[in-house]
Amino acid sequence: MKKETLFISISNQKGGVGKSVISTLIASYLHLTKKKNVAVIDCDYPQYSIFNMREDDRKTIYQSQDLQVALTKQFDKYDKKAYPIIKATTDNALEEAINLIKSSESKIDVIFFDLPGTVNNPGILNVLLTMNFVFIPVIADKRILQSSLAFMLLLKEYINAYSDKISLKKYYAFWNKVDKREHTELYADFKEILVDANIPLLKTELPDTKKYNKELSIYRTAVFRSTLFPPDARQLRRSNIDKLIKEISNIIKL
Repeated sequence: MKKETLFISISNQKGGVGKSVISTLIASYLHLTKKKNVAVIDCDYPQYSIFNMREDDRKTIYQSQDLQVALTKQFDKYDKKAYPIIKATTDNALEEAINLIKSSESKIDVIFFDLPGTVNNPGILNVLLTMNFVFIPVIADKRILQSSLAFMLLLKEYINAYSDKISLKKYYAFWNKVDKREHTELYADFKEILVDANIPLLKTELPDTKKYNKELSIYRTAVFRSTLFPPDARQLRRSNIDKLIKEISNIIKL
């Protein structure tokens, strides 16, 4: 089957780098603000963070008439339903994605795969190698950077060895949780390592800010992270999420 839908993963074999949070923000922004058709395959066992967030979002909206009205207005404004989030395993993730593409009434532009934070399982590596692009968030922690670099070099090894047999051709690193007040030598050192290894680093850096934790709530009018609402325009300021999405969109030609 010709794969017109892009398969993308915000991935890293090290936990705590924000891959599920960033995947949710990008998916919601692209689907609702940019009017792209998006889907998410959540196979991040056992957390299933994105799938469980959708369940929490639904429960929160059920408890608030104001949110129900806001959601109705949003669907009328964008003329789009919520993007599908499918709970899966690494063994059946690709099958679920293909079935979703076949059953969808309109073409899906992008499917995001949220994967577990390890590549020790062969099933995870198999899914990664079928992606069109992988974007790897890193934070300025020595152990995380060491693990992230090992992850990138593994992908590079497979691309070099099996480029004619796998879908994955390109991957990119990008900085997350950047605190400008504590810009250590780790940033410069790691950038130099990436240059030497010929691993591309995105220009956009995501700041370390508490707004990334602002989920849907009956007590909060402005939401940043949700599977049913796009990031609030005021919350987007200085978050750099919109800049990251623009840079990624240019790369994947979305």
